[in-house]
Amino acid sequence: MNYKEESLDPENWDEMRALGHRIVDDVMTYLEHIREADTNYPTKEAIQKITSSLPDEGYGEEETYEVFLENILPYTPYHIKPRFWGVVAGTGSPYGVLTEMLRGAINGGVEAIVADAYVNRQALDWIKELLDFPQDFSGVFTYGGSEANFTGLAVARNTKADHDMKGKGMQGQERKMVLYCSDETHVCLERSVELLGLGNEALRWIPTDDDYMIKIPSLRKAIEEDRMHGYHPFCVIGNAGTVNTGAFDDFRELRRLADREDLWLHIDGAFGSWVKLSETHRHLADGLESADSLAVDLHKWMYMPYGIGCALVRDRLAHYSTFAYRHDAEYIKSGGELSVEALSGAYNLALPLSRGFPSLKPYMLLRAYGKDKYRRLIQQNLDQIQYLADRLVGEPCFEILAPVQSNIVCFRYVEEGLSEAELEELNRGILAELYEINFWMISDTVSKGVYMLRACCVNHRSRWEDFDYLVDKMKETAIRLMMS
Repeated sequence: MNYKEESLDPENWDEMRALGHRIVDDVMTYLEHIREADTNYPTKEAIQKITSSLPDEGYGEEETYEVFLENILPYTPYHIKPRFWGVVAGTGSPYGVLTEMLRGAINGGVEAIVADAYVNRQALDWIKELLDFPQDFSGVFTYGGSEANFTGLAVARNTKADHDMKGKGMQGQERKMVLYCSDETHVCLERSVELLGLGNEALRWIPTDDDYMIKIPSLRKAIEEDRMHGYHPFCVIGNAGTVNTGAFDDFRELRRLADREDLWLHIDGAFGSWVKLSETHRHLADGLESADSLAVDLHKWMYMPYGIGCALVRDRLAHYSTFAYRHDAEYIKSGGELSVEALSGAYNLALPLSRGFPSLKPYMLLRAYGKDKYRRLIQQNLDQIQYLADRLVGEPCFEILAPVQSNIVCFRYVEEGLSEAELEELNRGILAELYEINFWMISDTVSKGVYMLRACCVNHRSRWEDFDYLVDKMKETAIRLMMS
C-alpha cells in the first residue's frame, strides 16, 4: 500500500510542548485574577467565531486555542468567581485543572484492573471515611449527583421488586411500585423515576413542616393509603440539604419508618452530606450512614472539577447485580478473568461501561489537601452564610424567610406599605440588577408559595467582605428602584 500514515500526535513535539506551557500559564493567570474578571455575555463577533463551520482542513492547534482564549474564556467566568452564591455549583481549583490534564493524558481507565483499580478503591475508602460510612459499603464514582441518585434508585427498584426486574422489567410487575419524597426534593429524582420506567405518578410528594423537613405523619399516612389501594411502596427518599433552603430530614426517624414498612432508604446528599466535616453542623447529618444508598457530589461543596459524584450502597451484591451484564461480551469476560476485583469493577456498578477515570480527581485532591483542609473550607462556608444571615437580620429592610440550617439563606427586601405582589416585583428587580454585575450572584426561588431571594455558599474563593458588598449593593439597588 502506498499512502501516508496519519496520526494525531504532533510532528513537532517541541511546538506542542510550548503550546502546552502557554496554555498552563494562561489558565493560571486567569484563575489568579478571577476576582477582577468581568462578567460579559458573548459579543456577536465572539459568537460568530465560536459557531464557524467545520473546515475540511483544520485551523490548527494554535489558531483554535486563540479562538478559545479570545471568544470563549472571557464569557464563561461567572460560577467560579468569589461573589457567586446563586446555585450549588463548585468553583474548582488550580490543582484540579492540572489533575484534569493528567486524566486526559491517561485517557480513560476501567478502574478495575491495573493501577486505576487501586486508585478507585482508595478514593472510595476515603469518601466513606470522611462521611463516617462503614467500609463494607459498595461504591462507585459517577459523573454527578443526578447519576448517583439514579444509581441508588435503580438498586432500590431491582432489590424491592416482586419479581426478577432484570429479566422481566417493569412489564412484569403486577403491583404498581411507588416511592416517597418531600416537596423540597430535587427534580433530578423525578427524572430518575421516569427513566427507570416507574412513571412520575409513582413518586409521592410529601409536604414539609416549618423547618422544611418531610412530615413523618403525612408519610406514614400516604404509605398506608397506598397499601390499601394495592400499590407496592418500596422506597423513601431523604434529603441531606435541600436545594431551596438547605434543610435536612430526620434520617434516624426515616430509618425506623423504613424498617417498619420494609422500604429502601435512599438519601440525596448531593452537596449537604459534607456538613459531616463541620464542627458546628455535623449533627444535621446524624443517621446519614443508616441509608441503604446515598448520592453525593464532589464537584460542588468539595470544590473538585466537574463532573464527579459518588453513589454508596449498603448491599454490595444488590449493587453489583443491578448493573452487571447478564451476557458479558466475550472480550470483557477474558479481561475480567484477571482478578476477582476486575469482575466487580466500576463498570459493573453504574450505567456507563466506558469510564474516564473519574476516581483520579478525588484521589489526587484528597491526597494533596487532606481532611483538615476540607474541614476548614466547609466550616468557612457555613460561617460565611451565618455571617450573611446576621447582616440581613441586622437590617430592618431585610426579612429571613426560612430557617438558616446549613449553607443556604433565603430572604427578601421588604418595605412597609408594599403588597406581596409589589414586594415580589421589587425583589425580582434587585435580582435582575445583580445579574448585570455577575450572573447568578444569588438566585431566587418560591417555597410554600412565597417568592424569595437565595444565597448558597459552596465557594472557597469567597471572603467576608464579599457578603458585605452583597448586602450593601442590594440596599442601594432597592432604594434606586423604588425612587425610579
